[in-house]
Amino acid sequence: MMFSRLIPYEEITKQLKSADTIAVISCNTCARECGVGGVSRADELVDRLTQDGYTVTEEVVLQDACSEPVYRKARIRLDADTIIVLACSAGIDCVKRMFPKTRVLTVTEDVGLFVTETDLEVFKVALPFSGFKAGAEYAMYTGAPQEKQRIRLEE
Repeated sequence: MMFSRLIPYEEITKQLKSADTIAVISCNTCARECGVGGVSRADELVDRLTQDGYTVTEEVVLQDACSEPVYRKARIRLDADTIIVLACSAGIDCVKRMFPKTRVLTVTEDVGLFVTETDLEVFKVALPFSGFKAGAEYAMYTGAPQEKQRIRLEE
């Protein structure tokens, strides 16, 4: 699974204009598990944007944001001119392909591939991308760094 981190809210809003109409598309698989996506994160972002005066026209949560057949089956039609995608780069790329005439914002940063220990509600970076370290552990659903290492990876 892919681990991504959300950029700070202020960096997201720097990419927006007050006149933008915004759709939020959120992944309910990898992104939810690492605390970036899912229903709750999408709701939080929509609420905050709305409170700050932005116009959010749609909120869509998909099981897999990186699967074009999921978009086709859902028959998503967006009235927004800007899409914020709460997903990894694969999900963002998929949204760009599905909505080629709409501006798509990149608001996440890929960290690497991770393994999970669902009983412990923790995940570990197994294959980091450049600039990140293998072995770091995070709490599932929040992405909070964990000090105690609980998942053992075979070398």
